[in-house]
Amino acid sequence: MRASVAAGSRVTDLVYAGIALVAAMLAVVGAQFHPAVVVAMLIALVPWGLLVVGVELPQLAFAALAIIPVIPVIALSEIGAALFVGFAAASRLASRSDDRWLVGTVTVVVMVLPFVPFLFGVEWDVGAIYFAFGGAFSVLVGVLLRRATRLADELRAAEGELADAAARDERHRLARDVHDLVAHSLTVVVLHVGGARRLLRTDPDAAEAALIEAERVSRESLDAIRGAVGMLRDDDESEAGSLDLERLVTTYRSAGLPVVLSIRGTAEPLSLPLRLTLYRVVQEALANAARHSAPGTSASVEIGIDDHAVVARVSNAFTPTGETDPRPEGYGLVGLREQAASLGGELSSGPDGDSWVVECRLPVGGAA
Repeated sequence: MRASVAAGSRVTDLVYAGIALVAAMLAVVGAQFHPAVVVAMLIALVPWGLLVVGVELPQLAFAALAIIPVIPVIALSEIGAALFVGFAAASRLASRSDDRWLVGTVTVVVMVLPFVPFLFGVEWDVGAIYFAFGGAFSVLVGVLLRRATRLADELRAAEGELADAAARDERHRLARDVHDLVAHSLTVVVLHVGGARRLLRTDPDAAEAALIEAERVSRESLDAIRGAVGMLRDDDESEAGSLDLERLVTTYRSAGLPVVLSIRGTAEPLSLPLRLTLYRVVQEALANAARHSAPGTSASVEIGIDDHAVVARVSNAFTPTGETDPRPEGYGLVGLREQAASLGGELSSGPDGDSWVVECRLPVGGAA
């Protein structure tokens, strides 16, 4: 976009230069090639010629060279095309300069120019008033062009900030996905490996089965991580949008965590963001339950879905220790709380009697 803005400025300069050239030629012809008019117009065109070849004079020098030579021409040839040489310079100056005093002074000059001939005995012509307003209008056009350029610059900066914010969101999203997948799979693998270690001497077959299950979960985790990365690259979340809670619960059951699953309602009407968030909440809560609960502790997963909201409640037995925060909140729950909030919902976690409860409530309509 920066190149397009620069190209637009270049085109605008060429248009201004073209107007000044045509006006100067008409002034020379109108004055019947009077030598003084020819010289004055050539001087007035010098800054335009330099501008065309890429040499830009300081704003004050540009205004002086482009406008002052117009004064004697008007005095000699009355009100005419030479005025538009000054108008073009004033408009171009207003489109480039942020100096209000300079632009204001130039505006006054171009509005006074049409009245110069009357100082030399030329008969009054009401058209001078229209030309004066024409000069003011030319400055106004330049000011509007400058504002448009500034808005384009601000838009470009805003687009850059939005791109940076989108990149940060993608990184956070990827971090949440990888955390959820890795935390879940490692928890299950640790449970299986721990069980295999305990059974290695007494029941080698069961130990082998536990290791096989740990290997399966590890491979599925790697595939899931590849899928998460690919999902971010391809922006295709159709595979990740499935709400297979039965399979998730079965994985934890096979790892030694008894889980009771209860689902009221159907997940089919839920939008993809709702299904993803719901699945990850249950996944994170079960992973935390498996990590922090005593062996043999059971967990329950309750899902309620209706036309207004979907509620996920995961609880497991919890023995209070007297600490104010017995389970420090990890990155997973923090990220899920942010995700729930972005969907208009809320997520809470903490002790409830002799249970630890993670509950997430999401509005169905707000996520549509």
